[in-house]
Amino acid sequence: MLFAALILYSARMQKSAERTTPCLIGIALFATACAGRSTTTTTTPNASLRGIEAAGLPYTILDARTGRQVDTTQFWQTAANAQVVCVGEEHKNPHHHWAQLQAVEELLKQTAWTSPGLGMEMFQRPFQGVLDDYAAGRIDDKTLQSRSGWEERWSYDFGFYRPQMQRIVAGKGALLALNAARELTKKVVRQGLESLTPEEKTQVPELKLDDAEHRAWFDGVMAEMSGDDGAHKAHSPTATPPPAAPTTPTPPVGAPSEAPAMPSMDRVYTVQVIWDESMADGAARWVSADPGRHLAILAGAGHCHDSAIVRRVKRRGVANTISVRPLLDLGDGELAAVLAKPQNDYLFVMTMPSKP
Repeated sequence: MLFAALILYSARMQKSAERTTPCLIGIALFATACAGRSTTTTTTPNASLRGIEAAGLPYTILDARTGRQVDTTQFWQTAANAQVVCVGEEHKNPHHHWAQLQAVEELLKQTAWTSPGLGMEMFQRPFQGVLDDYAAGRIDDKTLQSRSGWEERWSYDFGFYRPQMQRIVAGKGALLALNAARELTKKVVRQGLESLTPEEKTQVPELKLDDAEHRAWFDGVMAEMSGDDGAHKAHSPTATPPPAAPTTPTPPVGAPSEAPAMPSMDRVYTVQVIWDESMADGAARWVSADPGRHLAILAGAGHCHDSAIVRRVKRRGVANTISVRPLLDLGDGELAAVLAKPQNDYLFVMTMPSKP
């Protein structure tokens, strides 16, 4: 199925943005960072815990721009003063989800977080009412998953996200369905933006498709996927655009149907931008409605970086927006590579406890 191929592209982009790390404790999780006096948090895995709570690891916070270690207490205070905190994830990594849980819990402890919200890539906009019912206690986990199409539209383990949602609900906070509807992005990747009806166009927020830095990031990811650094160069006034995928003529009525053509890279990129802009738009609208509101966003690392959600939220007038990236430092050079080309504000760096 054509859209399945697009989802595969997105999944691979996540992997390139953050190499898959082994689930050394049986579940994997997230990371975040900040600047200041260095402090190491000594959370250790607890065999008596279950779910992502059991994926906790010792962690430190780094300022991603300078590499300097930051005082953990000071970092959470600083993060709480931001209106939007985007916390990335590798979708299958339980340690990343534990880090997101840690972020939610620490932010809720801060005095600034009196009107909290949790924005989620995992839920699409048409299901905001379903999330509202869940937050109000009118429906249970099973009903939420059924009514929001969790298995069909997201499919990752609900247990990766339930604890974060529960903490926000317990704190009298809101849950926000931030992602674009699958029906919309499916049509765009197959037929292009120009194919949308006037009603469908109302679902599309303002799109910035000419961000050179973001397109360069996207093209780099696609080139890495293909193993050909020259396949998809970043767009510039002098660069040659990547060739569009060949299209298949529409067969005559009654003729045997053929497999649909693969989408062009421009359409795939358009959908990537629709995802980012939809989440940024929903986040900015929510926090701007009340100056006391603060929002944590849970999204893939391919969305939660400088030129993706963060910059698009800021463009909508919410300047105090930061991003946090999870990393499991295994001493394999990945952390150094991330620090060499920073794309986030902070890194939440986890390490395996020393063997006795």
